[in-house]
Parts: sequence; structure tokens; C-alpha cells
Amino acid sequence: MNELYDKLILRVIFAVLVCFMIYIYKQAHLVLYPSIKHQLLKKFFPSKNSTDTIHLFARIIGLGLIFSDFHINLSSGIGVAFMAMMIESLIIIALYLGSIYIIESVTLYNFEYADEILRRKNYSYSVICFSHSIGLALLINTIVKVSQGSLIIIFFLWLFSMVLIGFGAKSFPLLSKLSFNRLLVQKNIAIAFSYTGFFWGQCLIISSAFDHTLTDIRWYSIQVITKIILSLIIIPIFMKALVFIFNIQNEVPTTTDKNGVISSDVEIGYGIYEGAIIFTTCFLTTVITGQITFGSFYPTY
Repeated sequence: MNELYDKLILRVIFAVLVCFMIYIYKQAHLVLYPSIKHQLLKKFFPSKNSTDTIHLFARIIGLGLIFSDFHINLSSGIGVAFMAMMIESLIIIALYLGSIYIIESVTLYNFEYADEILRRKNYSYSVICFSHSIGLALLINTIVKVSQGSLIIIFFLWLFSMVLIGFGAKSFPLLSKLSFNRLLVQKNIAIAFSYTGFFWGQCLIISSAFDHTLTDIRWYSIQVITKIILSLIIIPIFMKALVFIFNIQNEVPTTTDKNGVISSDVEIGYGIYEGAIIFTTCFLTTVITGQITFGSFYPTY
């Protein structure tokens, strides 16, 4: 009975420690994101500005996703476990916030939080930021799982993933017919749904490529790159198949106003279509690239 109480007390202590790390996570935003001080230093009213609410709670959900795969090992003593968790948590928080900063610098370099969220209340911008926070959290969650507590490996895999994410983010115009910057300026929510499906699909592909046992870093890197190249081959097959099977007309609808001027305002449905097709395609691709076990089988013809 005493053992049960002792374990309960330890769990409560670690819960308090996690809360302390959440507080540090909140304060760490002030370093990289000084423009969101009002979210952190003052009372926050979720119903006051919905775009700001989406932006803030995406970061909170992302933190929960990252901590969901944490493992605490008490076999070496409670002090060692405390220190290990503190150090690993601090590093992962820094990498997570750094990841968001990097990807937003790459994709949203023409836009500022203060302008789009506080002044214009741009839902498209907030949804795109939401997709970044969730997608990167899932990716870092995979990195933490693969690294098995090695801080050096975590840092290496994080750098590797940022290179892949950076290159991948630039490929959005190749898969979408929508103009990212123009529609984002127009606050068109279609671009947000389209980009969200694209970015989550990209994170899914990279996470799947990373999600295998790491024994030799060189061989592991070759396997990751091989899986991503294989994904690039498989993705067009599923994408064309989905469009063909469901008889989807892949064209951007245009409307004509009273003066006969053609407007290129995009309906939300088209953005949902693009995002859903890309995301589903990436899901199906991970089945082919990562979930087929050949064993000793070798094809003979």
C-alpha cells in the first residue's frame, strides 16, 4: 500500500514539473515572438479575437503533442530522472519554437503577426499558423521517439528535418493552383485549407521516413532520403487515382461580375479539395513506403 502512495506522490511531482515546463514554454515565446506579449503577459480572452485564439491554442496543442511521447525512467534515481526530463524538455521546447520560427520565416516572410492577427483578423493566416504548430509538433514527437533520449541525435534529426521541411515548403506551388500570397492578402480561407493539407501531408511523409530504428547514422540518413524519394514517386499515382476514381473536376472556378470582369475569387470548397487530396495522398503513400514488410520475400519473374 505504501508503494502505491509513493508512486502516486511521484506522479504528482512529475505533473507539477510538467506544469513548470509549460510555464517556461510560455515565457520562451517572449524571446522569439515579442509581438505576442499581450497573449502571455495579460489576461487572454478567447472570445475577443478568434484569430488570436486559434494562433495561441495551436501552440498549446502542439506542446501537448510533444510531451505525449515523453518517457521518464526512474531506474537511475529520481534526481537523475528530474534532471534528464528538465534538460530534454528545455531543448525540445527550444527546438519546437525554433522550428515554428524557421518555417514561418520561409512561408510567411511577407506577413506579420501584428498586422494579420491583431489588425486585420486574418483567419487564413491563423489557420496556416495552426497547421505549422500541429504539423511540427508531430514531427518533433517522432524525432524524440526515434532519438531514445540522446540529445545529440535529437539535434541532428531536427536539423535534418528542418532542411527537408524548408525544401518541401517551396514545393507548394507545384501541387496547388492557388496563389498563396495573393489569396492570403485577400483573407481567402481556401488557401488556408489547401496549405494545411499540404503541410500536414509533408510532415506526415517526413515523420514516416524518420520513424524507424536508428543504429548507424549514415545508413539511417540514406534510408530517410530513399523513403522520401520513393514517396515523391508514389504521390502522383495516388493523387491522379483519387481525382480519376471520384471524377473530380480539377479546375479553379471563376466568376464574372456585372461589368464582365472575370474574378478569380476561390471558393472554400476548392481549397478543401486540394488540402484533402494532398493529405489523403500522403497518408496512402506512407502505407506503401513504410508499412510493407517483405521479410525474406524476393520477387521472381
